[in-house]
Amino acid sequence: MRKAHFSLAGLPIWIGTAWLLLQLGGCATYSKGFAPIEAKLAAQDPTAALQILEKQRPSRSELLLYLLDKAMLQRMQQDFTASNQSLEQAKQVIQTYSAASVSEESAAFIINDTTRTYTGTPLEQVMLHVYAALNYLELGNHDAARVEALQVEVRLRQLMQDSPESALSVDPFARYLSGMIFEDLGEYSDAMIAYRNAYKAYQAHDKIYSLTVPDYLKHDMLRMARKVGLNNEYARLRKQFGISLQNKHNPHQLEGEVVLLFHNGLAPIKREHSVATIDPGSGRLIRVSLPYYQNRQQLVTTARVEVNDLSVQTQQVEAIDEIAEQTLQAYLPAITARAVARAVLKYNMSKEASKQNDVAGLLVNIVGVLTERADTRSWLSLPANIQMARLQLPAGTYALSIELLDSLEQVQHTTKLAEVKVNPGKRRYISYHYVPRYTMRK
Repeated sequence: MRKAHFSLAGLPIWIGTAWLLLQLGGCATYSKGFAPIEAKLAAQDPTAALQILEKQRPSRSELLLYLLDKAMLQRMQQDFTASNQSLEQAKQVIQTYSAASVSEESAAFIINDTTRTYTGTPLEQVMLHVYAALNYLELGNHDAARVEALQVEVRLRQLMQDSPESALSVDPFARYLSGMIFEDLGEYSDAMIAYRNAYKAYQAHDKIYSLTVPDYLKHDMLRMARKVGLNNEYARLRKQFGISLQNKHNPHQLEGEVVLLFHNGLAPIKREHSVATIDPGSGRLIRVSLPYYQNRQQLVTTARVEVNDLSVQTQQVEAIDEIAEQTLQAYLPAITARAVARAVLKYNMSKEASKQNDVAGLLVNIVGVLTERADTRSWLSLPANIQMARLQLPAGTYALSIELLDSLEQVQHTTKLAEVKVNPGKRRYISYHYVPRYTMRK
């Protein structure tokens, strides 16, 4: 065995390299910094949550997450204009950093995937446009919401080109919401196309996990088929769905509609699973770290909206937790391959360092293990799922209440919503976010 020694030409270089690797790869995870924000959301205090977030100074690599969470907290406070300003900034981050940087790719290959500037998962990029559209709808700006719907279409087409066989490339709720926007603007043919695409997407997702076609969508397809004169399709859909429209006129001409979107809970949080082993030949430690999703406990499964004598239960239209999990599973083979290749590289680096100095080899091995981390970044303020309730009401102003129900349909929480003005022939979109108190962080 060679005697360890400290040479000016050898060890200090490796000390500097090790120090740099630790600085680049040893930062605290974004999810840990979100814990106090999560606590305020569970206390139904988005204002305090936003104050905590705004005190943070995000690095460039996590700027997108900061802006996405900021936008969500702003919309929880009903500040839809500010929320969309944050979402526009988030779009700029994605546009600026989506192209792979040679230096970032090299750092990710040597250190870990968290050194890349985060540009979001496909689901998060789609939901960015969905929430921007919802913000505009709640502001009554349907033209701006239409722009977001078109941007969603562009992104979904890109995803379909990348993975044409994957149902995860098509988000059903994004298609559905686009159809509603087109219908509100009188673009009925485009609305029918979007509804058809949404129906196909829901069917595709139902084969992967339990997300069924919402009954609301079935009625929308029937109504649009009849409105644009697709009599054969109307007859086929009526037979297929086993439902029919009750009257010939368009109900929106006599009354308005409230579309309530219930944003339930919080999306799953990414965790890290690491496997470490000792190479029997060299005694060096080898570590591989991979991400996985930990679902949060969802105490509320559905909601009931009540106004006067009318009571409507919500239907799930988006399963963010399920889509996130399935998407990660689809990407996991590639993530694993990168992690294994990086472990081999770090192992070889420590072998090369040991040729100059035993201590240097040991130090590089230790630093390589310490900097091996899975990328656990994600948009943490997204809900676990989105549910919808629609109420046909005569023109007027209404005070709505909402009851949140558990799996046994026992009421867990009740609240009064702000008064809603309903205009004849118009839809009014409102949102309600709820984050229950639960224990999940260890």
